[in-house]
Amino acid sequence: MTVEEYVERSGREWFLTGKKKYTIQAMMVSKEASFHNSLEETDYTVTDDGETVVLRGILGEMWTSKIRTVVGSYTKENGTALREEDFAEKDAYIRIVSIPSADTNYAMFVPKDIVLTVEIGGENELHTNLPGAAHGDGDYLVCLAGKDGRPDLSSVWVLNGVLFPCYYRESDRM
Repeated sequence: MTVEEYVERSGREWFLTGKKKYTIQAMMVSKEASFHNSLEETDYTVTDDGETVVLRGILGEMWTSKIRTVVGSYTKENGTALREEDFAEKDAYIRIVSIPSADTNYAMFVPKDIVLTVEIGGENELHTNLPGAAHGDGDYLVCLAGKDGRPDLSSVWVLNGVLFPCYYRESDRM
């Protein structure tokens, strides 16, 4: 089932969340590297393309993001702005801290018996609730709040149900 089909058929509603403050690690690579994210049951390959950052989360899980997204979503440990130049030394992790914010993200719960495929970045896919990974009661679809205050479905990602409480807090307005 696609995300669109799930949203239409499930009867579930998007709810506002806030992003918590948490510390992770990030680096750019100097040569091709591959890794497996056991929480997503997904393999990643990254190259020295000047755009892709490897992120390592609080449970050691790894994924990728574009540098412009990382710079806009995180700060240095001391709270100062993160810049692209901070990634000049390749193959070395730096510690970065999320910018906590209320009402910037929407989430929708997906019970653990439902597997959805979410296309990200045109060539990558994420899946909810794949066998072999812990999910708690299920995973979450997450997206940004659009300029109109509604879910922006142009960029939806999957957050493992075990990690959801670590990275996002449910809004009091659910």
